[in-house]
Amino acid sequence: MTVRVTALVWFTLVVTPIFCCAQVGKDTTLWQWTAKASHHDSIVQVMCNGGTGTGVIVHVDKSEVIHGGYKGQCLTAYHVVEDDNGKCEISVMFRNGRKAKNCRVLEFDKSADIAVLWVWIPEGFEAAPLATTNVKNGDVLEFCGLGGGSELGCCLRHFSGVASMPSSEAKIFCDVPLLPGDSGGPVFNSRQEVVGIISGGWFWWDGGVKTSSGAALNATWPARAANVTPIQALVEKAKTPKASTSGVTKIVKADGDSASLNR
Repeated sequence: MTVRVTALVWFTLVVTPIFCCAQVGKDTTLWQWTAKASHHDSIVQVMCNGGTGTGVIVHVDKSEVIHGGYKGQCLTAYHVVEDDNGKCEISVMFRNGRKAKNCRVLEFDKSADIAVLWVWIPEGFEAAPLATTNVKNGDVLEFCGLGGGSELGCCLRHFSGVASMPSSEAKIFCDVPLLPGDSGGPVFNSRQEVVGIISGGWFWWDGGVKTSSGAALNATWPARAANVTPIQALVEKAKTPKASTSGVTKIVKADGDSASLNR
């Protein structure tokens, strides 16, 4: 079931300094790391009610430039933003350190654990293409996330895995562990298309992962993600304006200058 949440919202744009550190889990043998690539620039950090997850840009509306950016949409896991409850207090940070505050949920599918957010997107960031074919058992995939407090600007986690049973048209399963904060991150196929959104795992255990401060960090296994079918359905639904969703959104830069967004 999908539910549309509407509200009058405000985007606040700020620049946050980026401090580099190692990818969390890099010193373990739990993951097979993939190479850095341009499609990783579509990945964002999503913050809601004190919690942090990952997301991915899936739509950029370039019909109007607004303060060096555009209106757009990103995907994340529904449980990452569930506590917002329509208050429009979600923040989205991009890989250049810019942040859009007071973003809102356009659509969500609780059973699939996915949500589409309406956000301001800085110039220079492109939407990741969505796949049209579901993942099948045996497909080689790339999982991306910000688990364990990984830094978005320099130390994004990106690692490979193979889809396995009991993957279906609705869900992807993969024999790789995840960390808290990976939720909402994209799963890419070999063509660098989004085929999944990370949901979580089933079991927790100590895999020897340490935070930057040296504290133990439990991992969850196996990786679980929404497959292409529910993602495509939700994204298409979010692209269709309805009379009940009309409103004005205002974005505010750090210097106080402002402009209005209409939907």
